[in-house]
Amino acid sequence: MKTIIDYLKVDEMAEGDNEFRNELLEAIYHSIEDLRISYQFALATQNLEAIQQARHKVKPSLYLFGLDQLADILQKGKEMMESDGFSDEIELHRLEFIECTDALLSELAMQKP
Repeated sequence: MKTIIDYLKVDEMAEGDNEFRNELLEAIYHSIEDLRISYQFALATQNLEAIQQARHKVKPSLYLFGLDQLADILQKGKEMMESDGFSDEIELHRLEFIECTDALLSELAMQKP
């Protein structure tokens, strides 16, 4: 099964400490949940500064835990907004973002003890 998060990176960071692994996954879950709320609100209000802040807040986690699919979606959205502003394509971007974050949150929820 293809996963959205790289659990090997999580396991490497946890170094065999299962309690710490669970805490990491919980922190990632809340980080993505916060991103989902703040990014969607910023898109809805067309607030570029808030969009940028939401992306930057989660950026370290994206790379640290191999969240490549979500990183790609956010990067494409950034490029889209820089070149076309808030065109009709933003709605497709928003839907792709929601789909990815839904799947990631579901995946992480299944990892909870």
